Amino acid sequence: MLVFLDTNILGLLSNPKKEGESLACQIWFERLLVRGVYFVSSSLCFYELKRSLILSVKQGGTSEGLQQVNNLRQFIDVLIVDEEVANMASEIWSISRLQGTPTAANNSLDIDIIIAAHWQLLVNKFPGRYIVVSTTNIKHLKLFTEAEEWQNIN
Repeated sequence: MLVFLDTNILGLLSNPKKEGESLACQIWFERLLVRGVYFVSSSLCFYELKRSLILSVKQGGTSEGLQQVNNLRQFIDVLIVDEEVANMASEIWSISRLQGTPTAANNSLDIDIIIAAHWQLLVNKFPGRYIVVSTTNIKHLKLFTEAEEWQNIN
């Protein structure tokens, strides 16, 4: 199994206050790691999370979350947005408009579509392997990927 972690899951895993949903997500992540599940995310998901954490530090907050997200990199392969991903995302973006199912405003970067492009390229690269996007909000991602709330991925 290959699990793509959306930004919101990275946020739960990097939360220094391990309680409630954050703790449950950490236990889930570690349980799947022990089973040999391969985790990936996009460099843009890390960007989305880190920009908020860096701003918080610059405003006087602690750097614990930033340290946690940097530590996650040893367990999660980071996929870059290259020309192949950009081309696939452009195709998916246009399809979403033609189907009347846009996932963001036309002038938005639309990271959900970029995640969908990463997912489609992974499916093409690893045929027959179960590849799922782990998220807390499946509404947009479910349109173009196999997406599940993290609690439902075992």
